Amino acid sequence: MTVGTQRGVASLSAVPGANLLPAIIVALMGWPAQGCGRTSLLATDARESLGTRTSTSTETSTGGSDASPTPSQPTGDGGCPTGFTACGRGAATRCYDLSRSVDHCGQCGNPCAPGIACQSSRCQQYQCKGALTFKALPAIPTASSDPNFIDFSYYLPVLGDFDGDGTLDFVGQPQIDAPMGLLLGKGDGTFRAHAVAPAFSSVWSAAAADLNGDGRLDLASITNDEAAVTVRLGNGDPATLFEPAATYPTPSPPGGLLLADLDDDGHVDMVLAETQRLTLWRGAADGQLAEPIDIPVGLAASVSPFSSAYFLLAADWNQDGVLDLLFGVYTLRMLLGRGDGTFAKEIACGLALDYRQPSGILADFDHDQKLDMVMNSLLGTKVFLGMNGCNYSTSVSIPYPPPYGAVDSLGVADLNGDGNPDIVVAAAATHPEDSHISVSLGDGRGGFASPLSFPSSVWQSNGSFLIGDLNHDTKLDLIVTRPDGWQVLLNTCR
Repeated sequence: MTVGTQRGVASLSAVPGANLLPAIIVALMGWPAQGCGRTSLLATDARESLGTRTSTSTETSTGGSDASPTPSQPTGDGGCPTGFTACGRGAATRCYDLSRSVDHCGQCGNPCAPGIACQSSRCQQYQCKGALTFKALPAIPTASSDPNFIDFSYYLPVLGDFDGDGTLDFVGQPQIDAPMGLLLGKGDGTFRAHAVAPAFSSVWSAAAADLNGDGRLDLASITNDEAAVTVRLGNGDPATLFEPAATYPTPSPPGGLLLADLDDDGHVDMVLAETQRLTLWRGAADGQLAEPIDIPVGLAASVSPFSSAYFLLAADWNQDGVLDLLFGVYTLRMLLGRGDGTFAKEIACGLALDYRQPSGILADFDHDQKLDMVMNSLLGTKVFLGMNGCNYSTSVSIPYPPPYGAVDSLGVADLNGDGNPDIVVAAAATHPEDSHISVSLGDGRGGFASPLSFPSSVWQSNGSFLIGDLNHDTKLDLIVTRPDGWQVLLNTCR
């Protein structure tokens, strides 16, 4: 079961007793004309099960009474200690305690949602017995309070346990006109600010993963005003949380960021999207990045960071056990991986992306053990079932209630804990009082109920949202982030 967001970080979840095909983690970054994607991830996670893999992961505890145990290297003969199971392939294979591993709960590749603990081989997510409901906590502004001022600030947040206290934190803008910062969770759905970046940037994107294998989340980030990617390695010091930043120059300001182990050597790599090209930066055991390698692609001839957005996603699209790249600006494209960090010839699909906010998330909506895809396009939000390469067997349109305009953010999560992926949509509204989050509950057969609408008191434009258990009640909550603020919606279903 998936927990994934676009314009946000994607992650995976599983439901007790369910045997579901893992879906993917997304890392996306867009530079829209008004003024943000990983997750990812994309921030981002590496998963493996049933021949399906997704981008990078960490084995840090994200909630619950039992900390997720640190994975170990297999012995020389490939074996694992008693009570541990080998998950992964090649050099990326690690030994996990499937009874408590949040990334491999009960079986390899069966991850729990962010903030949900794995205990006795089951993800401890609550199953709602009644209607899905949310409680909105007070909105926290991050932009001008002048109602006549349109703030163009735009960013892509990241969710994770950065200080290792078992409570989810997120990278975001902590206050008005502030630089990129870290909002540390208090365990009740509220946060305290911790500075990260020394200077303000109105447009930035971040992604998190354990780049050096020390069990701590590290942070990579890009901005629209710097021709570089910045990497901050986590150090476990509660006062600083990160080592001094390492900066890797790029020819131009990147427009997309993705973290994943694309060469199957057990180390997280990075992909950057720049005008008319992608570059691969191979990772190493110390968290350092090697010199970039060009990945030739046929992006549009004129891709300006202020007129278009990039879509970047790593997943095992053809289910051969190797991560592939899905990307695009106007149409969906893919590069099938060879497992060594190189790719076969680019495939251009006929599926059109909404170039204003290109996004897509993979999940198994109909429980047929095959990946499906939900996408934004100029024709609206659609779910494509039975994907076979660029083809699909059927499509389902996801409506959202008026007065919404273009879809701004897209997410997939099992919000009511019934074992079926649901679709979350945030769309631009003309007035703040019209701002809502829309949830279409999945039926597990590829169908969806009429959308439920939940008010969100901050203006809904150019937004992102993150999904995870923020208050240790085993229910998935939402953090809705926008240019003028962010807000927590606590899941209060019974």
